[in-house]
Amino acid sequence: MMAVEMVMPATLQGVAGLERDWEGPGPRFVQITARHQNRCGGCGGDAPVGTRITYDRLERHPYHPGCAWVAIEQPPWLIPVLAGDAPAPGQVIAHPSYGWLVCVRVAGRTWADNGVSAGSVVGVAARRALPEEIELAQWRTYAGIGDEAEWSWLQPEHVGDIVESVAEFTGWPISRIAREPAQFVAPHPGGLFVFGEVTPIDETERWIAADSEERSLYRRGYRWCRCYSVQCLSGEEGHVHLGSVIPVTRSQFDAANQRGWSQD
Repeated sequence: MMAVEMVMPATLQGVAGLERDWEGPGPRFVQITARHQNRCGGCGGDAPVGTRITYDRLERHPYHPGCAWVAIEQPPWLIPVLAGDAPAPGQVIAHPSYGWLVCVRVAGRTWADNGVSAGSVVGVAARRALPEEIELAQWRTYAGIGDEAEWSWLQPEHVGDIVESVAEFTGWPISRIAREPAQFVAPHPGGLFVFGEVTPIDETERWIAADSEERSLYRRGYRWCRCYSVQCLSGEEGHVHLGSVIPVTRSQFDAANQRGWSQD
């Protein structure tokens, strides 16, 4: 018998309702320490070694906290966790489907009731982690700095268990258990940049309901996308793993289209 995931009205929104209900200001930006002399991408001022700066979620440009408005964007991932399990802002996360992420803020809270038990679920807004953030988090774990709660987020198996427990608790469809980037760029060797667009969620739900293999791929982080590059202007379709992509906004994606899918 074919397994079909029914999308009921009560769970149709899934994670989409979390950020809408967010009321607190929260920390919008992750503060990390500059490693070398640089300049603020907002005001152009110096960002000397040891200065607390804010990194844009997509580019490697540092910003002074006072210029952080330059980097204001909705973090591309929104991942629900049970209220007691939420990571701290700045926590590096080894997500089994999305790769290395960083918690930007707790974006919202909702009450979930599965008919047997009920509890609070929070939304963790996250962005792609920078290499130096990952390296620092791994070094802290190796050196025994921090605590087990911090270190556990660097274990994909642990994060996977948290994701599964929330899915089971809420009963939300797997396609609506997180907000994911809809457009992305994937750098390839030799300087080739591949821009992609993920298939709309409603269409995806029809596929995974009718095809168990597609459902299995979805659970492992693969998404059916249409991808473009300077070598394939008309685009081609195929599966892409979200752990290998850098999210971009719709405006950035459209701008790349206007450039003929070149990076510059």
